[in-house]
Amino acid sequence: METTKGDFTVHTPEQVGFQYVPAGLGSRGAAFFLDFLIRAFFVLFIFVLVSLFSAVLPSLDPSGVLAGISGSWAVALGILAYGLVDLGYFLFFEAFWNGQTPGKKRFNLRVIRRNGQPIGWVESAVRNLLRALDILGGVYPLGLLVIFLSRNNQRIGDYAAGTLVVREERGKIPMGSVLEETSKESLFPGMEIQVLHLEARQYQLLRSFLERREEMNPNHRADLAKTLARRLMEHWEIRDGGEADYEPFLERVVALYEARKKAV
Repeated sequence: METTKGDFTVHTPEQVGFQYVPAGLGSRGAAFFLDFLIRAFFVLFIFVLVSLFSAVLPSLDPSGVLAGISGSWAVALGILAYGLVDLGYFLFFEAFWNGQTPGKKRFNLRVIRRNGQPIGWVESAVRNLLRALDILGGVYPLGLLVIFLSRNNQRIGDYAAGTLVVREERGKIPMGSVLEETSKESLFPGMEIQVLHLEARQYQLLRSFLERREEMNPNHRADLAKTLARRLMEHWEIRDGGEADYEPFLERVVALYEARKKAV
């Protein structure tokens, strides 16, 4: 069962407001269960390797000294590996996958900061280290209680890190016919080079606009496109003469950014 308590609005430095739907208990639980299965596979794989190495280790020591410690050494190594996988899994994926783990990606969830920006190593570390508090007493009893009482479905780690988990409806961006009829370089020369310096938060902002523009008032949509495009143009020292078609420009920026990410 999915339970959400309403939209969460983020106002960007560009004075653009975007609404996010906090992820409910149902989707978060399903994502966590999938992540649990993946982590369990990794832990099992490590334990198998450690067991095999432990069985071979005595034969590598003719003196027999290692035979007595191989068992305890294997247990200690296995426990260490479990701890590294359990914490490192979330820390690694959330920091490198822009707030997503395989489970969250499968169910279209993402961890973001309360200001709408992507999370980093610090936020991921704080929210996942405090996962130990959520799990006190069993299978997340305290964490579930805090999420249930929270207006934005935040757990203890989210409060401490200033983050929240949101639902992300990501579909194919409807591209305009103007973009389809233009060549790669015809909008503005050198765009591929400039896009290399685009920040993740800027990309998210542009993509959010392109995904939701069909729902906007036409005048508001045109003003937002102009504001977003001109901020990039000023930063990249591109002169448009005041007559540019801004939405195709934003479409091209997002398309080039995504193509670059796939190529890395």
